[in-house]
Amino acid sequence: MSNSVIINDASLPFSSSVDCKSELEDFFEIIHYADSSGVRFNQADDRHGNWNTLNYAEGFVFGEWINHIDKNISLIVKNVISKVHCPIIELEEDKREALSGMLFMLSRDRNLEVTSLGVASNIDSHAISFLSHNNWASNPISIVRQWEENEEWKEQLIDVPNISSLEHLKAYIAELENERQQNKNYLRGLVLQDNKDFQNLIFCNSALKNFKSPSVTVDDFHKIIEALAKLNKAILISNDIEDLKLNSKLTISGESSATLENEKYARQRE
Repeated sequence: MSNSVIINDASLPFSSSVDCKSELEDFFEIIHYADSSGVRFNQADDRHGNWNTLNYAEGFVFGEWINHIDKNISLIVKNVISKVHCPIIELEEDKREALSGMLFMLSRDRNLEVTSLGVASNIDSHAISFLSHNNWASNPISIVRQWEENEEWKEQLIDVPNISSLEHLKAYIAELENERQQNKNYLRGLVLQDNKDFQNLIFCNSALKNFKSPSVTVDDFHKIIEALAKLNKAILISNDIEDLKLNSKLTISGESSATLENEKYARQRE
């Protein structure tokens, strides 16, 4: 599970300005609460822009709306606009290529394309939706994934975890905190050498200390484990640092002068 959620762009626009105004305050409170809990936000593409430039509804003017709502809510909205970033999701090349050959649609209405939900499902992320229609009130949301294989179209039903209420958000954050604790316990359990999952690696004390940093997120954990797994495998077929870079497909810097001069580590290179 990721601590970054994908904006469900299919949940906009609202059918009317009136409906938009009745739901938008709650949405921004959800965003504010999520941000304060360490949740990050991403868009699946660049078609929609920033929080204050989204197409919320026909006839809806964001600037006018924010000037006529409760002062406390207005402060929350302004805080989100100025401080909560929502960049385009950066995908690894293999995931990007795989997604380019897929179609995603809502299972209850196959005329409705839901690419952002497809992206969320592909990267083990939650979606966050505007409550503009009953389609987006459920958690999870059922979608259909279609792809071509051997000149035949195949499809699969997928349930995408969705956040459209404070209740959904709190459940997600609780699950996220539980996973963070499990990850923290795992990283704290690593020792200098002879680790069950990484028997070919020898860690230095500074690396083990960095693994225990409270700033390590759920997403960081997955990246750390993936990198260590690649190193653990590549080191068996590598003769030097250049081989290791090539075989692991990782960006690896050379050893520091202090490490090179340490006799203990020199013996371990033999």
